[in-house]
Amino acid sequence: MSKNRPSNPKFNNQNRQKNKRKAQNSYKNGAKSTPETSDVVSFRLLEIVGLSLLTVSVFLFLALGSYNFKDPSLNNATPSLQINNYAGLFGAYLSDFLLTTFGAIIFVLPVLLLMYAVECIMHKKIKTVHEKFMTLPFFVIAGAVMFERFNPIAGYPNEYYSHNGGMLGVFIYQKLSLMIGVIGTTFLCFMVMLVCSLALTNFSTHDVARGLNCLKRIVLRFMKYTAIKFLQFVKHLKQRKVTSPAKITRAFKEPSNSFNQTKMVENKKKITLKIENNSSSNHKHEDKQEALPLSLEEGYELPPLNLLASNKKVYKELSENELNQNARMIEDQLRNFGVEGSVTKVCPGPVITIYELEPAIGVKTAQVLNLAEDLARAMSAVSIRIAPIPGRTVIGIELPNEQRRMLTLKQMLSTPEFEKHKGKLAVSLGVDTAGNPVYTDLAKTPHCLVAGTTGSGKSVGVNAMILSLLYRMTPKQLKFIMVDPKMLELSVYNDIPHMLAPVVTDPAKASQALKWAVKEMEDRYRKMSEMGVKNISSFNEKFEKLESEGKIPSMQIQTGFDPHTGKPIMEEKPIATETMPYIVVIIDELADLMLVAGKEVEGSIARIAQMARAAGIHLVIATQRPSVDVITGLIKANIPSRMSYKVTSKIDSRTVLDQMGAEKLLGMGDMLFMENGAPNLQRVHGAFADEDECLDVAAFLRQQAKPSYVQAVTSENSGGATEFANSSGGANGNTNQNDPVYQSAIELIAREQKASTSFLQRSLRIGYNKAATIMDQLEADGLVGPASATGKREIIIQTPPSDGY
Repeated sequence: MSKNRPSNPKFNNQNRQKNKRKAQNSYKNGAKSTPETSDVVSFRLLEIVGLSLLTVSVFLFLALGSYNFKDPSLNNATPSLQINNYAGLFGAYLSDFLLTTFGAIIFVLPVLLLMYAVECIMHKKIKTVHEKFMTLPFFVIAGAVMFERFNPIAGYPNEYYSHNGGMLGVFIYQKLSLMIGVIGTTFLCFMVMLVCSLALTNFSTHDVARGLNCLKRIVLRFMKYTAIKFLQFVKHLKQRKVTSPAKITRAFKEPSNSFNQTKMVENKKKITLKIENNSSSNHKHEDKQEALPLSLEEGYELPPLNLLASNKKVYKELSENELNQNARMIEDQLRNFGVEGSVTKVCPGPVITIYELEPAIGVKTAQVLNLAEDLARAMSAVSIRIAPIPGRTVIGIELPNEQRRMLTLKQMLSTPEFEKHKGKLAVSLGVDTAGNPVYTDLAKTPHCLVAGTTGSGKSVGVNAMILSLLYRMTPKQLKFIMVDPKMLELSVYNDIPHMLAPVVTDPAKASQALKWAVKEMEDRYRKMSEMGVKNISSFNEKFEKLESEGKIPSMQIQTGFDPHTGKPIMEEKPIATETMPYIVVIIDELADLMLVAGKEVEGSIARIAQMARAAGIHLVIATQRPSVDVITGLIKANIPSRMSYKVTSKIDSRTVLDQMGAEKLLGMGDMLFMENGAPNLQRVHGAFADEDECLDVAAFLRQQAKPSYVQAVTSENSGGATEFANSSGGANGNTNQNDPVYQSAIELIAREQKASTSFLQRSLRIGYNKAATIMDQLEADGLVGPASATGKREIIIQTPPSDGY
């Protein structure tokens, strides 16, 4: 069995090495000739042959390379004793003989001899070398014929010098062309050269096929890459034709308060900066508020822009050389980490610069994303955020600028984009990474969750949103409910005419304020249902249209039956006496509210977030502790728009945005904005508004009008929307038991045994709001029963009281 076992090549190689060492030792010790000594002789012979072939190949290189037909040779008798050939007289004769006989193909001979010399020195088999030497003449002859077939050389004095194939090539080519023709001769010699080439070298047809297949893949991949780049270039040209010539802004400049153009940096081997100018960017703005598409109250003036501070500091722009150096450094550092790619575009911005990296073929996106911290360390940056750019094949590397540009709220509110914004509740957020202004509409958001650590710019961002609304909306169009458990951030807005109640600082009262907002939402939906509209915008438009026609929206209700005829008594009930303002509920710290009254607050927020959009009630909730016990799943699911300033960990970023990235922000207003309906996050640098600006704007508004507070917002016995209508409509105010009108109503009902809102209106000559409030108070005091399905109430009091109730 052992004899039939197949041999192991590794084992045989080891035995061969052992026999070689034994043979060498025996040879040194003068041992007699054995099989081992014969192997040593063969190896020595190969080395001698290899060195000899190396010498011959070098000599032929010198002789053929320095050939000069003016040197003495068999075909040239010259009296000159000067020999130009580096191999001397023998080299001149030898090179002339070889070139005359075989032609240009003889230049391959020293190359092949050099290959054989290397194989002999490396102890290749002698049999293999012999086979190659036997094949060499056929290769030379076929090559001479092929050189004669193509590209003849003229201009030499000798007849055979004018042919690339030499005498042998000319002779064989003439004979073969007569026998099998020119095409047959060419094909035959080509096949002979191909077969001889396979024998002379270590290549095989399989290697050739594999090489051709690899070449095919490279060509196809190059064609695909070129086609993709061409399509991207065509798409870019179409976009440039459609969009304005300057679509990316770079910075703000004073006093024009406008956005300039950002440098678009295209980079192939060298990055070149291209700056596009736009004549519209030089538009100047006055320090007063322009006319907005919202109707203003008579006698009310919007705050002027000169109440806000300007930023006159001059900032240093990044030069082209600095951008080039940063791009090259990013490529080098990524290459050190094993990631190949090139920076194809650089987009400088006011705070960061985006370097668009085109990864090499085969590089995964995750490989680049995982290098954010290492790249930040290598680039000596505070932090670097890496994110794929949607819809493109590049990856954005966001590198902070050495000098950060501060953006003021005045610059944001003075732009034409803000003045012409069609949103009902347009607010300014800041600028994007390229310097373009970013605005959003709270009416479409419709609620917003703001998170960030202390010092990240969260409170400044909330103040910027409030000021944006105050610069566009009058007290008749907008009302605020502000909850500030910290008692620091929002107290500056106390007593402005837009407030429904003083800033709420008690968490218990904050819960009551949210409950009032829920009741107000339900009452608004009832009114919109009676009016036959779907949202607050349609309600206000229809009310203004009826008011311009001298009508009041009303509906018929049944108040009882005629005692004589038995027919139902129908009365006109006004649906509303004025338009409904938008209500924005701002909560500066949600964590404190969740700690004191978590279930009640969570339920109220969830109801408002789910239903209050059409009713014109919107939430802006801020917290510095974005944990799952504060931002619960119920709250998070109903607030689709979220802003995350810098947070402490990846977990907090996932809690707010459902993805990482907020922990890489720079702070001081740097945020990630996830807008409702937007497919991707947007990085925004927030506008700055200091405390003095807020104080100045609030003081200006206090001079315009006084607030009409609704006590029910924070009181336990909430009157809901009725009291809000009374306070905002300027009727007769609240009703108590000592009110003479209330006492008159008791006497009237006890005497007439009839109770309805319209009955009190006609009899006491009061407004609908006052009559409805009195009727609610009578029901609460137990003097009348609740209204039935027909609108009739039970009269509980039978005789009028003698000295009040």
